[in-house]
Amino acid sequence: MANVQHPGFLPCAYGTGGTVSYVRRRVLSNNTNPIGLQDAVKGDANGNVLGLGTSSTQSTAIDTVAMGVSYVNSSSERIGAKNLPASTTYTGSTVDPVNATYAFVVENAPLAKFRASADGAIAITDLRLNMEIILGTPVNGLSVQELDASTAATTATLPVRVLEFIFAADNDVDSADAHVYCTVNAGQTEPALTTTGL
Repeated sequence: MANVQHPGFLPCAYGTGGTVSYVRRRVLSNNTNPIGLQDAVKGDANGNVLGLGTSSTQSTAIDTVAMGVSYVNSSSERIGAKNLPASTTYTGSTVDPVNATYAFVVENAPLAKFRASADGAIAITDLRLNMEIILGTPVNGLSVQELDASTAATTATLPVRVLEFIFAADNDVDSADAHVYCTVNAGQTEPALTTTGL
């Protein structure tokens, strides 16, 4: 049976138990990259959320996962949306400008467990290994990011760690696009700092 892709990172639970919660973080005006629903994102030195880009792979630390956005559209209306187009601009420069763009992101992402899929088959020997993230342009506002199964390694700087397979009737764990639980391996503990993973 072929697996249905599950692109993006769906937060499931905290490893310590409890309900996943979200916080509001500001996105830079004129953001270079779009941010899709369930996209992994990074932060800058001022605490702004940045998209990872839409080509190649992410092989270094990430900050968290975006689960929706709020911005002022071209009709000067504040809207909530699942994704943020690239080049969304605002002019406010205060701490909390009325026209700022915000992303709602997973709080304490390094403690959370996410559901994701890989572009290729994941071997049982890949469990507890780290992987890069394959990037791409969101489709219909939804993330297309996947784990890059070919990069499985113990490299501490890789952003995501595979925890375990998801055993379900609709998931062939021996095939490409198998659904797995994963967590942040190399994460940004402060916007300007990264923590080395395992």
